[in-house]
Amino acid sequence: MPTLVAQGFGWAYCRPVMRSLNSTSLGLTRRVIASQCTECGNCQVHCAYLKEYGTPREIAAKIDQLPLDQWPDPFECALCGLCGAVCPEKLRPEEMFLSMRRELAMAGHLDLKRYAPVLTYEKLGASRLLSLLRMPEGGDTVLFPGCALPSTRSKTVRRLFTALQDSVPHLGVALGCCMKPSYDLGRVDFFEERFGRLHAALLQAGVRRVITACPNCQKVFSHHGGEIETVTAYEVLVDSGYDRKSSSAFEAIIHDPCPQRHDTGVQDAVRVLAQSCGVDIQKCQEERKLTQCCGEGGMVKFVRPEFAENWTENRKKTAGGSRVVTSCAGCTGFLGEALEVDHVLDLLLDSKPVKPLKPPFTYAARFMLKRWFKKRLG
Repeated sequence: MPTLVAQGFGWAYCRPVMRSLNSTSLGLTRRVIASQCTECGNCQVHCAYLKEYGTPREIAAKIDQLPLDQWPDPFECALCGLCGAVCPEKLRPEEMFLSMRRELAMAGHLDLKRYAPVLTYEKLGASRLLSLLRMPEGGDTVLFPGCALPSTRSKTVRRLFTALQDSVPHLGVALGCCMKPSYDLGRVDFFEERFGRLHAALLQAGVRRVITACPNCQKVFSHHGGEIETVTAYEVLVDSGYDRKSSSAFEAIIHDPCPQRHDTGVQDAVRVLAQSCGVDIQKCQEERKLTQCCGEGGMVKFVRPEFAENWTENRKKTAGGSRVVTSCAGCTGFLGEALEVDHVLDLLLDSKPVKPLKPPFTYAARFMLKRWFKKRLG
C-alpha cells in the first residue's frame, strides 16, 4: 500500500550533503580570470552583457577597483555559460558573475521586489498547497517534474509518470520546487535552508534516486543532492526502450537547454526520443555545448528585458526558420513567442498538439495534478 510520507516538505531543516555554494569564492574566480583571460573576444560575440560591460578580465579589474554599488550589474547576465563554453583558456566567467550576485545579495544590494513574480512562483511551488511526496512501499525512486512542466503540461506529466512506471514499478513522486530562482539570485542561506528541507524529506522517505524532467532541477540535484542519485526522465525512457515509432516525419533542430550544455548523455537521449517521434534532426552550429540561451536565463528579463530579447532574437536567427524541439518547458514557452517549438515529451506522449496552459490556469493544473497523484498512489 502506498504511503503518504510528507506533504509541503515540512520536515525540520537538516543541511544536506551538498557542494558548498561558497567553494568557488569571488576572489578566487576574479584572480584566475584576471591572470588568464587573454581578451580574445570569443565570449563577447553573441553576448549583449559582455558587449556592454567588457571582457571578463575587464570586469574582474572593475570588481577589484570599484565599490560594490558600482560593479557591472551581474543580474543582467543570463548565467547561461556560453562564455565558458567558447573560452580557449577553459575559464568559467559565469561562475564569477554568480559569485558577484552572491556578494551583492549578502551586502543587501539585491532588490527582491523586482523578482516578485518568479519568487511568488517559487514560493507556491514549495508550498503545502502544491507540493507532495509519496513513495510506494519497496520503492527508492521518485519523479521530480519541477515547476514549469506541471504548470504548462500537467497531462504530459501524468503520461510521463505512467510511462516511467513500466521500468520503475515502485516509482514515487515529489511535487515541489528545487529553488533554482533563489540559487541564481545568489540567496545562499535561503537556498540552502529551503533546498535542505526538501533534501531531508526525500532522505526521510527513503529516496535514493530522483528522476528529473527539468534541466534546472537536474542541475540543482546533481550539484547539491549529495548521496541522492539524479537521472533525467529522457535517459530512463531511452534505457527502457520507450519508442513511439511515429511515421509522420518533420524537420527540426534541437535546442539544448543551457544547464545541460555539457551533458552529452541527456543531449543524446533527447535526440533518440525526438527521432522516434519522426523528427528529422537538422544540424545546427549553436547546439550542445554551444547552445544559446532562450532569453529566460538568469531572470534577466526583470532587470534588462532588452538583453533577454537579444538572446531570443539570436536563437531565432540561428534557427533560420526551422521548427525547434527542446526538453525544457521554460525554453518552450520563451521561444514559443518567436518560433514554432515543441517539447519532446509532448511529441512522445501525446497524439495531438499540446497547447500549454498560462497563468492563472497553471496553478489550478498543478493542484489537480497533485490530486491525481494522491489517487494514483494511495
